[in-house]
Amino acid sequence: MKKLFILTVAILLLCGFRAPNGNIISKGELSDKLLINLGEPHVRTDLGLIQTRAFGGILFVKREVWSYRIDEYNYRFVIQNGQIVDEHWSRF
Repeated sequence: MKKLFILTVAILLLCGFRAPNGNIISKGELSDKLLINLGEPHVRTDLGLIQTRAFGGILFVKREVWSYRIDEYNYRFVIQNGQIVDEHWSRF
C-alpha cells in the first residue's frame, strides 16, 4: 500500500510542467498562467482557425504554439482559445 501511495504522488508531481519560479503548469489551465510565470513566449506561431463541432453546429477555434527557451530546454505549449491543450519539451 505504501508503494502505491508513493507511486501515485510521484505521478501527480510529474503530470505538469514546473516553471522556474516553482509553479506547476499543466494541461487545461489558462494561458495567462504561462504569461504570469514565464513572460511573453520567444516564438508565437499561429496555427489558424480549426473547425470543431459543438452544440450541433460548427465552431471555429483559434490555435497557437508558444515556444519558450529555459536553460538548455525548449518548451512548446499548444494554446487553444486561451487554454493549454498540449505541452512538449526537448533539448534541441
